[in-house]
Amino acid sequence: MNLRLQQLIQNNIVQDETSECWLWTGQISNSGYGRMMIKNDNNQTQMESAQQISYRAYIGEITTGMLSRQTCHNRLCVNPAHLELFDPDDWRK
Repeated sequence: MNLRLQQLIQNNIVQDETSECWLWTGQISNSGYGRMMIKNDNNQTQMESAQQISYRAYIGEITTGMLSRQTCHNRLCVNPAHLELFDPDDWRK
C-alpha cells in the first residue's frame, strides 16, 4: 500500500454511491480512461493510467506484463475493489 499514491487518487475522484465506482475527475485520455503524471523509481515523470496507479496504491505491485482492468466496465472507475489484473496476451487470443 502506498499512502502517497492513495492521496493522489483520493484528490481526483468522486464516489458514486449507486455503483460504488470511484469516478476519476483528473485528466482523461482520448480513449476515455483516467491518467496522470507520476514520478517513476528513477525520479522521471511519466504518464500512467489512473487504474494502474490505483491498483498499485491500494493492492500492490503489478507483475511485469500484466495490466489492470475494471470489473464494473466503467472506464473512469479507479475503485480498487473493481480492479483486477489480466494478461493482455491471453485477452487477445
